[in-house]
Amino acid sequence: AGLQISNRLNVQSRGLDVAVRNANDGISIAQTAEGAMNETTNILQRMRDLSLQSSNGSNSKSERVAIQEEVTALNDELN
Repeated sequence: AGLQISNRLNVQSRGLDVAVRNANDGISIAQTAEGAMNETTNILQRMRDLSLQSSNGSNSKSERVAIQEEVTALNDELN
């Protein structure tokens, strides 16, 4: 009886170890996703800022071209 209890506890312990590893893997995945979402948010915010800047009627042609080039580069980063 004592051996059976010991074996059952060992099996439960190994199962808990696997559960802890799985939880840690899940945390890592969530942290990676959070980082990607933060970067996406930063890019979209910059694109918004550039959009507002481009709507200013006082921009020269070269400034509008530079804004468009940056927006294109940011869009490429998103894709």
